Amino acid sequence: MLKSGEIVDRVTRRSSGFQIVCPHFAGLSAEEADLVGCLPIGDANGAMLAAAGSLGDDDEVYAGILAADPFRPAPMLIGLLREAGVRAVINLPTVAGITHGIAQALSHAGAGYAAELATLAQAAEQGLNVMAVVVTAEQARLAAATGIRQMLVYPAVIDGASSNRSDAAAMAEDVVRTIRQTAPGATVLAFRHPDYGPILAPLIAASDGAVEWAVSGREAKKPTG
Repeated sequence: MLKSGEIVDRVTRRSSGFQIVCPHFAGLSAEEADLVGCLPIGDANGAMLAAAGSLGDDDEVYAGILAADPFRPAPMLIGLLREAGVRAVINLPTVAGITHGIAQALSHAGAGYAAELATLAQAAEQGLNVMAVVVTAEQARLAAATGIRQMLVYPAVIDGASSNRSDAAAMAEDVVRTIRQTAPGATVLAFRHPDYGPILAPLIAASDGAVEWAVSGREAKKPTG
């Protein structure tokens, strides 16, 4: 594997790899974070900004931001992050797992996935290292068209669909294939969701690296299915 990383709620000492820091996820399991990341509760960016000074001047420590924050327009959010010394960002938590009518409503309100990509594009223009979370093949194509060349493929059971984890894993593999076709030079990373177990093995094998769940304060659940 070319790269390895972990999702944490605070910066920890690391011997290798990169970290994605999401204070909003503190004390949550990965499954709970999937839900919290899609719900309009709390202040993910407020928590991130409060912790931003601890990230250090390191472009391998990504600030996890809600990139479609209706209360902090992209120029404001990016400016605050840069002032705090942040060198890298990723759209996590994300609305990427929301589809159908709710996704359309978010889009009309300027808080949809396209808005997340627009924020990431502005961050890249200002010299930040950028990674995009993608859940669907269409999102991967949009991210590639935006010029993003680091993508974290996140297996997720899409809302409103009669799908299960096996279907989500298969869909994530299709996302990897889409990225390979539309952005051959992109780095493709896969989230090794702790609740999915061995069914993610083909996804991990098809990617350039894996991202592990390492949020503190909660023991990981045993893999199922």
